[in-house]
Amino acid sequence: MPRLVLLRHGESVANADDVFAGWLDVPLTERGRTEARDAAGSLAGLCPDAVHTSVLRRAVETARLLIEEAGWELTPSAHWRLNERHYGALQGLVKDEARARFGAGNVQWWRRGVNGRPPQADDTVLAAQRADPRYAALPEVAATAGESLADVVERLTPYWRNVLAPELAADRTVVVVGHGNALRALIHVCTGTSLGETGCIELGTAVPVTIQAQIPVP
Repeated sequence: MPRLVLLRHGESVANADDVFAGWLDVPLTERGRTEARDAAGSLAGLCPDAVHTSVLRRAVETARLLIEEAGWELTPSAHWRLNERHYGALQGLVKDEARARFGAGNVQWWRRGVNGRPPQADDTVLAAQRADPRYAALPEVAATAGESLADVVERLTPYWRNVLAPELAADRTVVVVGHGNALRALIHVCTGTSLGETGCIELGTAVPVTIQAQIPVP
């Protein structure tokens, strides 16, 4: 039987400092690294055929530590389509600072609304993205300046349709190590649950969740 397991990355320094991270490439804390290793115990007996992750360090490091601790003999596949939601001008701000600057109601809408898109990142952030080798060859990606949850669904859907769904259709066990908003979007895409509902799901750091995905018929 196919099996899809989702795992949010371990605690990052942004989580610990209550900072909007988005596409910022923040590392795990020591606690986050421990959480990643401990997740292997929660998945004892699982023998995945594939592990997928974003290109962001906190997810990549979580996947690596999980694989090492679990003794799985595979290499994770990393792709930008699994990145966390781009938080635009909020990136790097402590959440209380963002609320003070933009208003608590606006920040809540941008965080949990379906179509709420935060103010765009400035030219300095975009210049850094254009220079980043992970995005430099992808002009549209390098120009991403802020996303709503619906935007994340749009850019993640091709990865579900072209990569994850075919693996599950082949009766494979698949683990996706990702980020809160990206995983909420993926749950919507693969189960058909409304985005308003999945957008409110709380996902603990490094806590595995098994999803009953609706695999499209080829």
